[in-house]
Amino acid sequence: MMMPMHDGDGQTVSRGRVVVICLAIIAIATSVIHFAVAGEHFAEYWAYGVFMLVTAWLQVLWSVAALARPTRPPLWAGMLLNAGVVAVYVVTRTVGDVIGPGRHATEPFGFGDGLCTALEAVVIAGCAWLLASQADRPVRRGQLITATAATGGVTAVLLSAALVAGGPDMVMSASASPSAGTSPATRMPAMESSRIRLATTSPAGDITMPAPNMQMAPGMRMASSVACDTRPTAAQRQAAVRLVDASWKGASKYRSLAAAKAAGYRPVTPAGLPVVHYLNVSFYLATAMRRAPLDTAEPQSLVYANTPGGAVLVAAMYITSPGGPTPQPGGCLTQWHVHTNLCLASGRGVVGVVTAAHPTCPPGSANRVTPPMMHVWFVPIPGGPTAIDAADARVVRAAEQVSGPRNGPA
Repeated sequence: MMMPMHDGDGQTVSRGRVVVICLAIIAIATSVIHFAVAGEHFAEYWAYGVFMLVTAWLQVLWSVAALARPTRPPLWAGMLLNAGVVAVYVVTRTVGDVIGPGRHATEPFGFGDGLCTALEAVVIAGCAWLLASQADRPVRRGQLITATAATGGVTAVLLSAALVAGGPDMVMSASASPSAGTSPATRMPAMESSRIRLATTSPAGDITMPAPNMQMAPGMRMASSVACDTRPTAAQRQAAVRLVDASWKGASKYRSLAAAKAAGYRPVTPAGLPVVHYLNVSFYLATAMRRAPLDTAEPQSLVYANTPGGAVLVAAMYITSPGGPTPQPGGCLTQWHVHTNLCLASGRGVVGVVTAAHPTCPPGSANRVTPPMMHVWFVPIPGGPTAIDAADARVVRAAEQVSGPRNGPA
């Protein structure tokens, strides 16, 4: 039978009442986190957003019900509700999403989602304790005030930290934001974005405004969780052109695959595929130390396409360090992305891809989210030189249109 939670002599309350109030405070904090991320989850897939909103409202309603009638049914409901949410979290961080565009791609861990899960675990443990113990022992009313104040204060501090810097699933980092000077007044309608066309010296042709999430294959997502849709300023357009032109000037000497290998570039994806990525570890470490990932003289990575005539340089790829800066000199014309489905092995690079047919990585490798990266293309793919990505078949077809030195296969 559930413990009474009414006041005794006016100076005491039951210990169960204290615990229930503290659990309600914690549950409200978890609902705030779910409300905060619902919008970006809707942008990714409608079912993800619905799950976040339903979970948030159920946590709010449970808090109210537990405070109003702290009997066994609400406590069981609170324990089962939060256990289900925690189970979903564990699955998405270990196995991957089970539906939607992120299916089988594991989600990254962030401070905000980790905190939310920890708080939900506290609610589960608290409900279980109340169900299993005699919690009607009276305590002084001052202890109620102290316990709820301490719980509210600690929870508020942690919640504030999560909302400000909760990681990839919580907020867009300042470094990934559109450059200073943009404002809501400069939001660019999709039709207007198609009018942007900027000439470059790259064989890729003119810069056009890449559509948000353009050519985003399964296992890819933007480095920022907030869609970049602000109209580039005149200065940002000029900066985008300078980046493309400088990238082509800096990387054109590596049209020769032999020259790239001599400079220290080594394949980090399996050789012989239609598109092969090369990495220069020395350049990567040097730019990471300087916190200057957009070094056009020393691009960290080069991308080659295997055509019937041999390997063709198709892009420079800039890679920042984990947690490093992601500058966008061209605003929304220069966006960063990450991969969530790659199997990485120390010293060997990418050795596999997590798919529905192959849901686990090969032995000796692990599925990890890559650091943010940005392509600058040197072949005419749809979207222009600063397009987010393109299918391998399109890249190979575009490479066949570009002349270059005679190379063997990459």
